[in-house]
Amino acid sequence: MNWRKVGTDPHISPFTGWTREHWEAAADEQIAAAWRYSSPGAAQVRFPSGHDQDSVELLEGFARTFLLAAFRLAGAAGNPERVPAGLAQWYARALDAGTAPESPERWPRLTDHGQATVEATGIALGLHLTRPWIWDEVPQSVRDNTAAWLSESAYSYGAENNHVLFAATIQAFLCSAGYPYDGAGIEAALARIEDWYVGDGWYSDGEGRRFDHYNAWTFHLYPFFILDMLGEPESTGRRQIYRDRLAQFVHGYSHLFGANGAPLIQGRSLIYRWGVTAPFWMALREGIAVISPGTSRRLASGTLKYFLTGGAAPDGVLTLGWHGVDSSILQSYNAPGSPQWAAKGFLGLLLPADHPAWADVEEALPVEQADFALPLKGPAWLAVGTRATGTVRVLNAGSDGHPQKDEPLYRRLAFSTATVPWLDAGCRDNDVYLTGHGSTSRHRGLRGGSVRPGGTSSTFSLDADGRDVSVQIACSVIEGIEVRAAKLTGVVGLTPAVSGYPRSAREALVGWSKMQGAEVSSVAGAIMSSLLLLDGSAEATARVVYGGATILGVHSAVPILEWGPVRANELRVLYLVGLDLSLADLEQFAARMQWEWTPDGVQLLIGEQHVVLPWQRKTPWQADAINQSVFRWEPPRY
Repeated sequence: MNWRKVGTDPHISPFTGWTREHWEAAADEQIAAAWRYSSPGAAQVRFPSGHDQDSVELLEGFARTFLLAAFRLAGAAGNPERVPAGLAQWYARALDAGTAPESPERWPRLTDHGQATVEATGIALGLHLTRPWIWDEVPQSVRDNTAAWLSESAYSYGAENNHVLFAATIQAFLCSAGYPYDGAGIEAALARIEDWYVGDGWYSDGEGRRFDHYNAWTFHLYPFFILDMLGEPESTGRRQIYRDRLAQFVHGYSHLFGANGAPLIQGRSLIYRWGVTAPFWMALREGIAVISPGTSRRLASGTLKYFLTGGAAPDGVLTLGWHGVDSSILQSYNAPGSPQWAAKGFLGLLLPADHPAWADVEEALPVEQADFALPLKGPAWLAVGTRATGTVRVLNAGSDGHPQKDEPLYRRLAFSTATVPWLDAGCRDNDVYLTGHGSTSRHRGLRGGSVRPGGTSSTFSLDADGRDVSVQIACSVIEGIEVRAAKLTGVVGLTPAVSGYPRSAREALVGWSKMQGAEVSSVAGAIMSSLLLLDGSAEATARVVYGGATILGVHSAVPILEWGPVRANELRVLYLVGLDLSLADLEQFAARMQWEWTPDGVQLLIGEQHVVLPWQRKTPWQADAINQSVFRWEPPRY
């Protein structure tokens, strides 16, 4: 059935109208698309592409859609009348074609623990979930061939990030199937992710401060399945630890979704789209009630609907982009089948149709209930929700990305569900930076950061053509307006700048500026980003910089404030940043403000309200600073 033709149900789903039937129809459409592009033996999927695809990419197309089919088959308890005709038989045939020694469709070996091992994880997990209907039904020779292929993932856990869980999952499946397995490797992988756990349910994706959606579709997914396949008893307590962390994570993470269904636009692999909903389904599967079933389904269905109605999967084939095709958010490891990791978001199909996840009435998201400012201590983020607009922002004092990569999707002062970072010549959105000499400065990475109720503080360095500039930044959110204070040391003769949120739109954007402020809006005046200088200890110029197309529109622009060559060694800047607010809104707020610079930061008085914006008092991440010089970067593939 086509999900576009499924009728909505405003009674059980008053927010989205979508039901389990929409999810099943969407899954079936994507499975059918994979079948259309499958090889004769069904073991390879060649999604449309402008380049020749190697055997690993063809495996990727198969493995990720097989995981989707596994959720669909297991969710229907193998009932052939509730799934596409011949579903189990199709994948049983593919398993033979992919592992038979003389098959022309034989899958690449798992000897380097690279991309092929990642894809084999999807196959192992899919086989685990569909064991009664595929694994137990194929001939013993097919099971032996499959086990032999999977076994080469042993004795290594791959790259030093979420990748460690892939070989561990494969080996756990071999254990469950009665074949030799690398038990020490499994334990090493589960031990390694403990080194990256930072609290509040959050993991860094490897060494450093790499916080992103990999928490959702990897760290809070595979450990539960690994324990399932190992048959580890509850008495060890390990599963309860994972449950407690998942509960903390989904509570905070649920605040990072906009009312329109958009997740936070931050981090890499954004093309996995509704894969971000996986931890909410996993929490329900594990009996975690911190997020109600009605809220969980409202969030998940809202996200699926946001992407599908936006054109993310025409005819069931997921595009390489956000909605349509867009290379701006791709990574070097992306291939035509890569977006199919969105399949993880279909985890909810494992829950029976009468489960409260599907039977309860949808309930409002946090951003639909009230304005909020929620500190997330683990990643050092302040999540800020605005009920009137349905937009969520994150003030960032802890996400730094790869130690040696100055990536806009990690190293920005703020992110949101309605804006996408961009990097244009001479301008960085949502940042403090240095211009001049035809290029911007390079962000050397965070030295320290913290989040507090209502605000954040952080310290980092800028590389200005070899000169080191120290930056201290403190932010607070008051009545929905961001007050940012920055102190730059070592800037004599340099040209600093600060910027606000970038806005994107399908229609043309217009910008205007005055001496101390700038604003971006659409022709209709509906899309706004604003910036207002309060105190800059030197004369500044406000202007709007226009960029190109982004995943959110063909037009983009960002307001900035910039200074000419500074005559002193230090520059202190106090300014207001607005999202969905006009420059006039900021000016009205500023008229009520008083401030005083102190050695420790800035003290504000707004009416009778006292607010302190403190500089970061310590740099707690010294080990990460060391990593800046010892970590050798190579393009990953995972």
